[in-house]
Amino acid sequence: MAQSMKDKLKDLEKYNNLLTENMLHSIWMIDANTLKYEYISPNIGSLGGYTANELIGQSVFIELAPESSKKAIRLLKDELSDYNRGEHTSKSIELEMIHKNGNRYWVEITAKFVEDPSDLIKIVGVTKDITARKTALLQLEDQNRKLAEALAEKERLLKEIKVLQSLLPICSGCKRIRDDDNKWWPLDAYVREHTDTDFTHTICPDCKDVLYPNHGKK
Repeated sequence: MAQSMKDKLKDLEKYNNLLTENMLHSIWMIDANTLKYEYISPNIGSLGGYTANELIGQSVFIELAPESSKKAIRLLKDELSDYNRGEHTSKSIELEMIHKNGNRYWVEITAKFVEDPSDLIKIVGVTKDITARKTALLQLEDQNRKLAEALAEKERLLKEIKVLQSLLPICSGCKRIRDDDNKWWPLDAYVREHTDTDFTHTICPDCKDVLYPNHGKK
């Protein structure tokens, strides 16, 4: 006996339930004005710990971490403007979520604005758990940051070493300078030997008064 239309519909509903309950990703729809869930696939509990019934009628922000809430609001405003200009495309965003037990996890959400048969604007989307990938990426970014800080510290130390190496040991008494071979040089001789600089000798006013106290006096 041929299967009745009613039986076919029941079978389709069974298959649909089987698929939605065992999907790796969660499918949902929210009201674009209230940002409250109107539909969520039954497998949502495997992501955030909430059942579909617990979330339907609730604001999407019940699950979003504070910084991700701000990020989502900015994207929604931009996408609504694009939708009103006739750009009806899907967009993806990575958000940090708060599990029902308080733990944090990461998801990738792909969504778009649509109009239902009553011309009301909805947002339909798919949520994918990317915690493992995001955690690895954040660890890599942290390692790169630490590496950059270590390299910056190394560069700073090298500059300090260069400065220290450029300091000349000079005798506090005779003012001669010691070179790397422990040879002591008169200041002017050292400068001539190690640079392109030469000296012209003169005398400062203080030394003139000491060495030649009567010079220039009537």
